[in-house]
Parts: sequence; structure tokens; C-alpha cells
Amino acid sequence: MKKRHVFCSAIMILLLGACTGMKEEEKNTNSAAEKETTAQTDVVAPQHEAVQDHYTRTFLVSDQETEDGFYEMRTWTDAYSLWIPASATLDETYYMKRDDGWEQFLYSWIDEEANISYGVQGQFEDGEGAESGLRQLTRYMKFEGDYEKSEDDHHKYYYGNAVTEVGGKDGKEKVPVYSYLAFIEDKESDKTLSLIYEHNCSDWTNTCKADTKEIENHFWKIVKSVKFDN
Repeated sequence: MKKRHVFCSAIMILLLGACTGMKEEEKNTNSAAEKETTAQTDVVAPQHEAVQDHYTRTFLVSDQETEDGFYEMRTWTDAYSLWIPASATLDETYYMKRDDGWEQFLYSWIDEEANISYGVQGQFEDGEGAESGLRQLTRYMKFEGDYEKSEDDHHKYYYGNAVTEVGGKDGKEKVPVYSYLAFIEDKESDKTLSLIYEHNCSDWTNTCKADTKEIENHFWKIVKSVKFDN
């Protein structure tokens, strides 16, 4: 049976309702079969969910890990690449694309031993400008802090963190979702990518074993893996 991950995400609540406010995008109609990559070979694939899941596999550059615990994925805009954890799978129902200049995706995974669910949501834009993209990220996450900034030879990075609460209806207790935010700007083009990395307890009746430093380092590995094409 195909295993799908479900996590308690503030982004799923905010952005699924908000995406029509940003743009009226059409669902991508490409079938997975139209985007088979070199990841689909006759070699027996490793027993990682990113490779075993048919839809996720269509995004992978290779069925070989680029680093321990990660695969490189290339989205259907064919404009950039980034890493996806070996245990993560892409949400086919969430994926949307408009031409080659706008796209959103979501992948998620569960660390059952630590009782933590994770999700990474990305939104790519080409041509809207960094100021507009950063403003959208701030508004939809209701982020009230100040972004820290850094850069390397090819990118500018804006990042922050936030805690949001979801649920709370019908007398139920609200649950916190912890988020790391990143906005990545290409120095050589108008391409940008917003990333929202979330985690929360999978089962709120049991204790979560969250190593904050380890989670933040994992977030940065994904952020630093982003490569835009020029």
C-alpha cells in the first residue's frame, strides 16, 4: 500500500486558501509519466521512500543519493534544483505550475522514532522581483520579526523562524507548528524561491524528541542546496 505523510501544517491552511489571492493558477496537467527522469532505471532502487514513490521519483535527478540522507530533485519548471530528504515524498495534489515562471510544491516525511512530522513547502517565481516575493512570504506566514540576511557568490538569503498555532475548533486544544522561513534570491537573474520548513509532534499525546540544532542544520542543508539555472 502506498504510504502518504500527513502533518499538521500552518502552511497548508494559509497557502491553500491564499494561493488564489496571489495568483489564479491552473493545476499542472502533466502526468507523472510525461516527466520520467534518469531516476527510473532498470537497477533495483534503494529502499527509500523518495525513490520508491512513483510521483516523487519523476522529480529526482538520479536514484543515487547526492549526500547521505538526500536526493537531488529538479522541478518541472526546469529552472532550479534542490535536495529532498530520502524519506520524503512529494504531494501530487498540492503541486501547481504556471508556464516556467511560477510553481509551488510540498514534500513531507515523518521521523517515527522522534515522533515528529516535517514538511517543506516551496514557491518559485521568475520575474516578480525579490521585494514582492519576500512581502508575500511575510504576509502569508504573518511573520512579524526581522529577517536575518546573508549571501554567497550566487545567492542572497533572508531567513527567520516562527511559531504558529493550528486547530482549536470545537473546544480542541490548539497545537503549535514550528517553522523556519527562507527566501533565496538569485544574484544573476530574477529567480527567487521561498521555502517554509515546518515540524510538529506527530502524536500530541506522546512526547516529541526534537533536537532544535539538528533540525535547523537540516533546514540549512536544504536551503544551501538550491541551485538556479542561468
